[in-house]
Amino acid sequence: MEPPRTRPPPELEFGGPWGAGALTLLLPLGLVGVVSVSLGEGEGWGTPALALPTPPTLMFVLAWVGAHGLGSCWRPPRTPADIPGPLRDLGWLLVLGGTLGGVLALGVPLPPLCPLLPPLAAASSSVAFGLGLVLLVRQRLRQGGNGNPVYEFFMGGELVSPLEPPECVHWERVGLCAWMLVLAAALGEQQRLWGSPSLPLALVAAAQGVPVLWRLRELSRNSPSGPGGFLGLFGALAWGPFGGPLPALLLLHRPKYRLGAARGAACGGLYVLGLWIFHGATTQKSLFSRDPRDPRVAGLPTVPTATGQVLLAGGWWGVVRRPDDLGELLMALGWTLPCGLSLPLMLLLVGAVLRELRAVVGERRQQRRFGGAWGELCHRVPYRLLPLIY
Repeated sequence: MEPPRTRPPPELEFGGPWGAGALTLLLPLGLVGVVSVSLGEGEGWGTPALALPTPPTLMFVLAWVGAHGLGSCWRPPRTPADIPGPLRDLGWLLVLGGTLGGVLALGVPLPPLCPLLPPLAAASSSVAFGLGLVLLVRQRLRQGGNGNPVYEFFMGGELVSPLEPPECVHWERVGLCAWMLVLAAALGEQQRLWGSPSLPLALVAAAQGVPVLWRLRELSRNSPSGPGGFLGLFGALAWGPFGGPLPALLLLHRPKYRLGAARGAACGGLYVLGLWIFHGATTQKSLFSRDPRDPRVAGLPTVPTATGQVLLAGGWWGVVRRPDDLGELLMALGWTLPCGLSLPLMLLLVGAVLRELRAVVGERRQQRRFGGAWGELCHRVPYRLLPLIY
C-alpha cells in the first residue's frame, strides 16, 4: 500500500523568522529615520534627529484608527452591504477637506506640519506593532502554537473564524485616507506660508491623489480582509501615509522650486504611461475574473489549467506577468523623480525590492499549484516586470 503523501511545508518569505525579525526592526526605524532626515532639511523645519512617538501623536493615531474602526463596523439600517463603503470613504474625505478648508478660511493658526510628521510616523509604527501583538496573541489562543511566533507576527496567520475587530477594519482604507489627509495638509501649509501652493507640489499631490482615490473606490466594492500581520498593518498605517507623500513634503520646503521643461515632461510621461498600464491591466483582470466571455476580454490568449481555471496571457498580461506592478512603479517614479536623487527615491526602491521578493515566492507557489500550465504561461510571457529586461 502506498504511504500517504505528506503535504510539503509552506515556503517562507523574506528568509523565514530571521528575516522577518530583522525587518520588524529595520522597516520602522528606516521609515522614521528617512522622514526625520528629509523633513529636517531647511531652516525652521525641525531636526534631523530620529523622532520618537509622543503622547499627543499616539492619542491622535489611536483616535484616527478608532474612528475608522467604528465606521467599518457600523452599518446603517436598510442599506445594502455594498453601499456603506463608498459613502464612508466619501464622507471621510468631505469631512477632512471641509474641516481643513474652513480652518484655512478662518485664519486659525496651525502648528507647522513638517515637525509633526516624524513623531506621527513613529506613533503609527508603534500602534501597528501593538496591533500585531494583539492579533498574534488572539491567533495563538484560538488555534494553538503552530509555526514560528516571530514569522507569524510579521506575516500574519490564516483566518479561520469570522472577522472581528481589529481584523474587520480595512487597514488599507485607513492608510489611504491618511495619505489624502497628509497631501491636503501639505497644500494647506504652503498656502498658509507662501500665499499659494507651488505648481510642482500641486502636480505631485494631484498625481498621487488619482491612484489613491482609485484604490479607495476599488476597496469600497470589496469586503474587509485580514490585515496580514505586522507587515500589512505597518504598510497601511505608516509606510503609505508617511512614505508615500514624502516627495510632496520635500517640495513643501521649496516654494520657488522650478521643474525644467525636459525633466517635467519626462516625469509626466512616466506617470501617464504608468497610469495607462495600471488602469488597462487592472481593468482587464477585473473583467476576466468576473466573466471570461466578456467581449472586451474574450479574444485575449489564455492558458487552460488542470484545475479548470484559465490563466490570462494576453493584453497587458501578455507583455509582462505583473503589469499592474509595473504601472504602479512607473507612476511612483513619475512623482518621486521631481525631487531628484533623494531619500524618497531610496524609500521607493526599498519598497519595490520587498514587493519583488514576495512576488518571486508567489510565482513559485503558482508553479506548484498549476504545474505545467504555469510553465506554459511563463514560456508565452517570459518577462516578470520589465519588458525585454526582467
